[in-house]
Amino acid sequence: MTGLPTGGTVHAAWSLQGKAPGQVAYDVQAGSVEPRIAQRYFWAASTETPRADRAHAPDALPWVAFLGGTEAGQPVTGLVETTWSGGRDATGRISYSARLLLLDWQPASGAGLTWSSLYSAALDTEWPATDPGAEHPRHILLDAAPASVAKLARYIEQDIGFEWAARSAALLLEGRHVAITLPPEHAGLNAVTRVAVLDGICALLPYGCRAWLSAATWAGHGADHELRLTFALRPRGNQCHAVLAGQPPTEPGTSQGRAYLAELLRLRKKKGIEPLLAHLLSRRTPLTPRDAERALHQLRDLDFRAMVVRGIDQGTIRLHEVARLLSLEPLDSLGAPDSAKVARYLARCTLPGGRSAECEQARSLLMEHWSPCVAEALAEELNSWPVEKQTPQRVRAVLDLALAAAPRDRRAHSVVLTGYLDGAGSGTPDGLRARSTLLHALQRDLGEDTAALHDVLVRRPELTLAWLDVNAEHDTLDDRPVRELLGRPGAVSAPGVPGWLHGAALLHREAMAGQPDPESIEAFAAISATAWRTGLRLACHADNPDVLAWLHPELFTVAEGRSGTDEDRRFLLRRVDLLVPRQRGLAGGHAAWADLLQLPLLGREMRRARLIADDDAAAAAYAGVLIRHLPLLASPRWENAVVSGLVGERLDEIPYSVMWELTHPQSAPARGGLLDLEEPFLDRVAELLTRAGDWVTPGLPAPWEHRLRSRSDLQWLAHTAEIRRLVATRTAASKELAEAIVRASPNSRHARRAQQAVEFPSAVREAITPWLQDHAGRGDSLHELVGHLNRAAPQQALGDLLCHSISQLRFGDLVRQRALDGHEELRDSVEHGIKLLRQKPSSRRQPTAPAPLPGRPGPGGTGRPESPSGTSWSSDGHRYSGTTDLTQGTCPDPDRGSKSWLPRWRGRGDDGL
Repeated sequence: MTGLPTGGTVHAAWSLQGKAPGQVAYDVQAGSVEPRIAQRYFWAASTETPRADRAHAPDALPWVAFLGGTEAGQPVTGLVETTWSGGRDATGRISYSARLLLLDWQPASGAGLTWSSLYSAALDTEWPATDPGAEHPRHILLDAAPASVAKLARYIEQDIGFEWAARSAALLLEGRHVAITLPPEHAGLNAVTRVAVLDGICALLPYGCRAWLSAATWAGHGADHELRLTFALRPRGNQCHAVLAGQPPTEPGTSQGRAYLAELLRLRKKKGIEPLLAHLLSRRTPLTPRDAERALHQLRDLDFRAMVVRGIDQGTIRLHEVARLLSLEPLDSLGAPDSAKVARYLARCTLPGGRSAECEQARSLLMEHWSPCVAEALAEELNSWPVEKQTPQRVRAVLDLALAAAPRDRRAHSVVLTGYLDGAGSGTPDGLRARSTLLHALQRDLGEDTAALHDVLVRRPELTLAWLDVNAEHDTLDDRPVRELLGRPGAVSAPGVPGWLHGAALLHREAMAGQPDPESIEAFAAISATAWRTGLRLACHADNPDVLAWLHPELFTVAEGRSGTDEDRRFLLRRVDLLVPRQRGLAGGHAAWADLLQLPLLGREMRRARLIADDDAAAAAYAGVLIRHLPLLASPRWENAVVSGLVGERLDEIPYSVMWELTHPQSAPARGGLLDLEEPFLDRVAELLTRAGDWVTPGLPAPWEHRLRSRSDLQWLAHTAEIRRLVATRTAASKELAEAIVRASPNSRHARRAQQAVEFPSAVREAITPWLQDHAGRGDSLHELVGHLNRAAPQQALGDLLCHSISQLRFGDLVRQRALDGHEELRDSVEHGIKLLRQKPSSRRQPTAPAPLPGRPGPGGTGRPESPSGTSWSSDGHRYSGTTDLTQGTCPDPDRGSKSWLPRWRGRGDDGL
């Protein structure tokens, strides 16, 4: 059979294991194989320790092992021979040595080395010297002679038996281990003959199986090992037993093993053993233990034409075999199924990544045998690829074949392109992505094929959307094929345009698309579950924020989580920001749609209501969108979300005009507003006012301000504003300031235990801090304020609470220090005055008593004017009514129901700030 190797020189890496004189342990003594790797092969080949007293026994040295392996990701073949070294170790025992040859698969298989020829070459090779200082070459050169098929066939037939060897080969293929025992008459079988037996069995498998097979001329039965085919004293465990030239091994147990054995027997009978062996030796592609089915197919390749077609199906055929077939039978004579398979195979051979020589040969064969049916076969080939293989580079390589065939078939390129775009697999998301990516790469060079392309796109709207998405991603929506397709609804020469394409033109703001058509938009949105994404991309390119209103049913379902993924929601959020950016002067309707769509995505975020144009029309448009669509939202929580989103977090940015229009529409009173939102709006504003501790209400409608002022929980805020006003005057009397503090601190009190005290509201502390910073150092002013606070609210002891707050640094260390200094100065002054007043009168002269002042009694009087009945005087000279309840500590308040008790600015409704 042609194609068999002719031998040659093969490079082999080498290693030698043994003991140096006086050494105890075995290790790698020399070689070009990395010691760690070499030890692995030595270990795999060693199943027991050789015995010097067994020189004529079946287990006598030398032992030879063949090992398939993988190094650096590439298959290799190893040979290990164990022999006596002729020396002794440190204990006086005779030592042995093992030598390793490691060959790369490609040169070894290319030279046709079987185990017999490899061992023969190893025996004839001179090994490098291992003396200290000797130079160690990187490789050993082996004069490799390929196996003689005739000799191998004769040995199998006459010496070991074809069926005996075939059964052993089939067992190895199905993953079994085979142990060969020697009958007494063959007990002294030498290593060369044993290798020939192993080689004969392996020759009935495809040569590529040697990449994983392992065999040895002897294996001990006392330890576990992974050698698959061995000579042994007896089988161990579940090994299959075969007696050389005697009892055959058991029948294979798997369907693949039985089928392989049957095929060997059939093909031997039909073709003869030599063609069979030559065929198997030519199958040199490395296989794995899991490739039993592939090995079976390689065996069946003896029927050439069927083998070629079957090999194409299985991916095992080679180009030279296809070329040979076409030299015997032209492509169009093979029949439709087989000719299509061959044409598709040749097209695959031309793809990028192959050998340039093979690519050119396959291209030449395809051009030579081209016919119109080849274009259809290539389109079928493209549609058969897995999506991950449908890269633009690979698909364009096939399309280039069609272009090259134009002199023989003018429509070839169009047939392949449209057949691929419209073929099987184009309806899956991955298939659409692959085709749209290719189409984008080709769109600027389509030329005559543009019309045929548009016909496919009109038939396949889902492909069109995927293509538009790719163009949007690459910012090529202005390319001519895209604009021509989107311009078809306005072209007089393009009748029968589907509604979805008209909708796409509207979204892209094509000049001749006409007025918005709800049916066209609905048809566009119905193409797929992600059509809305394409619509947003088109609208962003055309700066068309109207898309938010047109596609709002689909957009709402995504925003609210009823459809789509988290990535879809992030995409929607970004696109809304692009269509309606947060900048001042927004159109009310656009701002409303943007906020409404982002509300479920962001929770409390409706910023655009604060950025609309400063006119009533914008507020009315914004509110109108919410009035119409808020009640239709699926979420029952929309009311709280809208209230939080519109009011926001800052009092000075609340869009009162929108909120008022939303609850009391002025532009369309008959439509009615969302009055149920009014109270939640005010509650939210009141919450912010409470948190801010100040009356900040710019733009608040008068009716709402009146309602807020009437709330009992907000009245203290007005009093806080009064404190600020009094402090700002810098001339406020202590008593007036104390009364304002009392009114603004209804819940504060001082207690003996600090944990029971209730601090002043933070707004009150902030309001009086400037006053304390100015007056704390003047002890009389602070003392006077403390006294007024205690007298105005004795049960709360707010004066004591103020001193406590100062001591706890609520107003800072500076205020505390100034207050201490001021009071100590005041104490010193008072104590000095008391000391002077307590001086005894001088005995040398009695001063004349001064005349009493009007209204004052003379000596011995009370020092107080006479009071009418029922009136008393306090110790500090203040008069009070005998009927007043002193436990309350204050004079009766004026009628709180009238405004006479309020400061003048409160009576007017001003903030006083």
